[in-house]
Amino acid sequence: MIKSFEGGRGIAALLVALFHLRLATEYVSPIRHGYLFVDLFFVLSGFLIFTAYSGKLENGHAVRSFLIRRFGRLFPLLIFATLAFVGLQNLIIFAKSQAIAHGYASFFRAPGLLEYQIPTVAEIVSTLTLTHSLGLFDDLILNYASWSISTEFYAYVLFAALCFLLKGRTRIIAFAIISITAFLVTVWASLVIHQCLQAGRCFDVSYDFGFTRCISSFLLGALTCHFSRSLQFDPNKLQFVALTILTAIFSMVDAYPWVAFGFSSACCLFILSISKDTGFLSPLLNSKPFQVLGERSYSIYMMHPIILLPMINYLNYVNGFMMGAMVMLVYVAVLVLISGWTYRFIENPFRLWFNRLAGTSPNADRVAAQSV
Repeated sequence: MIKSFEGGRGIAALLVALFHLRLATEYVSPIRHGYLFVDLFFVLSGFLIFTAYSGKLENGHAVRSFLIRRFGRLFPLLIFATLAFVGLQNLIIFAKSQAIAHGYASFFRAPGLLEYQIPTVAEIVSTLTLTHSLGLFDDLILNYASWSISTEFYAYVLFAALCFLLKGRTRIIAFAIISITAFLVTVWASLVIHQCLQAGRCFDVSYDFGFTRCISSFLLGALTCHFSRSLQFDPNKLQFVALTILTAIFSMVDAYPWVAFGFSSACCLFILSISKDTGFLSPLLNSKPFQVLGERSYSIYMMHPIILLPMINYLNYVNGFMMGAMVMLVYVAVLVLISGWTYRFIENPFRLWFNRLAGTSPNADRVAAQSV
């Protein structure tokens, strides 16, 4: 296991969670544009999946085993987090309606919003089949963070199909062509459909063109892994270059939103730079706090929308840096605590159960388990 990858994805998960909290966006650019860190997950996933499986998906049994394991990695926590999100959402509405009925309407900013959120049949079926962010809806549904889980599972399916059907250089060429094509489609969707130059958030597509965004970054990560095998580099120098480029992106993206289109490429450079688990960043990324964040990163990612539900109506009352910092610290502490429980009782036990069902080697699992 590459411990620096574990720490890196822990940081990414936390930044996405802080982005949705929206308290530090005024002060910290990486949080203000935290939606981009989903692409770090995609790139890292492609790198790790290629490491673990690029030479193993050459028969039907191996492909079946791979897909069972990847499904088991994603599905149980996705369903738990979605049920928790919908359940808490309706519990809050029930509590709000009771409070208003007893004369406490002044405590709420929008006392008239009391409609229960009941998932439709289409939302239920698409969530159960992980298809809910493949362009089937005109907005994010249910637990909004789960859009990337939907797209990533089908990136696994595409990866397995390409590995099964193609060999050697032909496979790598196919990866490159599909990645470039998907990137161009995503850029087009950002510019034309989402008007990102005016909105100021380029590459921020999810429910409609999230799949092209995912596979462009996922296959870019796979290509990075492939070419890293023949590259010689100094981790210290490459980490300095990668951090410089990432800093430049975040310092420019407010004025030039199109700079965000280079983020996934910068992520490739960053992931490559820490792939040897050495260099000046490794002591930080390998430290206990960041390893804990990394271990719980999927739970952090999926559970943070639930923790935000009871907070969202009151965040506008948070004024000043000190008060905002205190709320952020409490939010992160609760998030780390809750994600520890879901990792221990939902995520990890079901992942191990599906691995046994798939009947594959534990070595591959230790590498690929870092991919989400």
